[in-house]
Amino acid sequence: MKLSPLFTDLYQLTMMCAYLDNNKREWAAFELFVRELPEKRNYLVYAGLQEIVDLIESLRFSKEDIDYLYSLKLFPDWFLDFLKEYRFSGLLYSMKEGTLFFQHEPVLRVEAPIYEAQLLETAIMNQIHASSLIATKAARVFSVSKGKLLADFSLRRTHGIDAGLKVARNSYIAGFNSTSNVLAGKIYKIPVVGTVAHSFITCFDSEEEAFRAYAKTFPHNTVLLVDTYDTIEGVKKAIKVAKELESKGYKLKGIRLDSGDIVELSRISRRLLDEAGLNHVKIIVSGGLDEYKIDEILKEGAIVDGFGVGTRVGTSADVPYIDFVYKLVEFDKKPVMKTSKGKKMYPGRKQVFRQKNGDVVGSFDEKLPGEPLLEKIIENGNLVKELPSLNEIRDYFIYQFNKFPERIKNIHRKEEYPVTISQKLENLYETLMKKLLSGG
Repeated sequence: MKLSPLFTDLYQLTMMCAYLDNNKREWAAFELFVRELPEKRNYLVYAGLQEIVDLIESLRFSKEDIDYLYSLKLFPDWFLDFLKEYRFSGLLYSMKEGTLFFQHEPVLRVEAPIYEAQLLETAIMNQIHASSLIATKAARVFSVSKGKLLADFSLRRTHGIDAGLKVARNSYIAGFNSTSNVLAGKIYKIPVVGTVAHSFITCFDSEEEAFRAYAKTFPHNTVLLVDTYDTIEGVKKAIKVAKELESKGYKLKGIRLDSGDIVELSRISRRLLDEAGLNHVKIIVSGGLDEYKIDEILKEGAIVDGFGVGTRVGTSADVPYIDFVYKLVEFDKKPVMKTSKGKKMYPGRKQVFRQKNGDVVGSFDEKLPGEPLLEKIIENGNLVKELPSLNEIRDYFIYQFNKFPERIKNIHRKEEYPVTISQKLENLYETLMKKLLSGG
């Protein structure tokens, strides 16, 4: 979804205007990071870079944008004329999408004239926040799913159109297999799945008639919702319809359980299906699922092939926000930082080095052991590194997620992943802190 440059807070534009009016054009660096992980998160998953690159590459103020700003009677004409020709001219550094990250680790850095870097703050925080929030929640589901199929069923309760698309994209990055969101399927080429609603079943005189009607229309792709009335009877009727399909050369793909005692119902359903020679029929579970519920029913022995996961993941219900900050760390080639109590940050441009047993955050010009995670994406306003496809991002997430210790993936217990600050960066912090406190 293309973003307008007006997708920002007003004060970004007023600051931009004031910077220019006062001839403040010095080179600046802003970094995006979190100071502390949310209470219920041991890691976060970085996502949303593609949207930021798309925004930067297409950042143009249209005639309609300029006309609207003019109507506010707030900005001088010279500034509006400047915006007509505005293009981003700076640099963007970023981690790869799908990377796990932790406290004090910059996931993204913008380097540009101060007024340009400032303008991007709101859009960057909005897009990276929403994407990383959902990717992290979905990763937690993936971590406990034991290889079962995972489908995003959240669209009806996500917070709008853009949110619905982001949930589909970012849950797919974090290990989900499909989505019910047809538009996301078109845009991102994510496999789409779906069954029927209870309303379909109740529109017919009997459950069996409803099953037969749906199988008639979609004989090659029939998944039957069996819990509208009596679930076990529903399974038995689905078996009858499955046999009718077989007589016509088709196979029932699956049944869906959406309520009740899922553990017990899944066991009974599997037994009935297997006794009828329908070992291939999958059991899909939906209804109020998240990582906690999926972990619980699998540990209790539910026999399930896949999960349709909706509201609680699509809204990240237990942790509805991540406290991202976008802070100025360098101005006119000098390190800067704020010193507010309880809001510690480290000055200067930084790099994150992923080592075997933990991460090290160091100054950007340090050469430390490990894999440097921040890489140059945009230079002089132009893309200099080709971004991976969505499937490549997903593969990268799964590959590096599997390398992390299992204790970090624990969804019930808080575990700290080692993140240390290099001695050079600590020294820079102490030196600058003394200078600022002394008024120097």
